[in-house]
Amino acid sequence: MDLQPGRVAAMVAEASAAEGHVICHSTLGTAEPAICRGYADGPDRHRSLALRLARALGTLKEVDPP
Repeated sequence: MDLQPGRVAAMVAEASAAEGHVICHSTLGTAEPAICRGYADGPDRHRSLALRLARALGTLKEVDPP
């Protein structure tokens, strides 16, 4: 992806502030978009409601991007 400088940091900050997550760029526009692996492994992962719920429920599933 060709992102402007600082865009990734801004996406992570926005997602963390909203208890959200960052969508994997490889799954954008697909029927089953996934959470970005980099975000899921990053230091802000504990702020994501979706990741916390999936881990708590045991439903977290890793997928290979299309």
